[in-house]
Amino acid sequence: MLDKRQIRQEIKHRKQGITPDERERLSRQICRAIESLPGFERVVHLMLYHALPDEVDTRPLLSKWARDKQLYLPIVDGDDLIVAPYAEGAMKQGAFHIWEPTGTTAIDPARLEWIVVPGVAFDRQMNRLGRGKGFYDRLLQQTPARKIGICYGLQLVDEIPTEPHDMKMDLIVTENDIIYKNDEIWH
Repeated sequence: MLDKRQIRQEIKHRKQGITPDERERLSRQICRAIESLPGFERVVHLMLYHALPDEVDTRPLLSKWARDKQLYLPIVDGDDLIVAPYAEGAMKQGAFHIWEPTGTTAIDPARLEWIVVPGVAFDRQMNRLGRGKGFYDRLLQQTPARKIGICYGLQLVDEIPTEPHDMKMDLIVTENDIIYKNDEIWH
């Protein structure tokens, strides 16, 4: 089994083969798959993220659902993520050059129903490999929200080494696949 550093390196290499047009097309497919999930229409409090250039772009969801759902984005605050309401146009570049909401008050993560989570890699045992700082793991421990990992299909690996603090996903969505941890929670 590869270690976390090796997996990050391998995925970075794989992603270099994705063209900007492919990235946009695949991101739209993944966003449509999220919208097709059972229960999506009932979710009111949904946390997304503003993608880095190598991540699945969630802007199609942000623009389409900003008026019908209460959307939230993470803000890097020291070693943690806080959750703030999304308002189109009220954004600034924050830590790591990630776009974040401005002038908003953090909400209790327990309020969230679903969280769409980026990752460097995922496996079919619902494990996620992040960038190594533990931001999402700490946030996900604070909420009962459904945890939906999203990635390009090439980011799925056979096995990710885990540690006790690593949070599992409830669902993983790629352009080719929807991987469920437990069917019952989605019906």
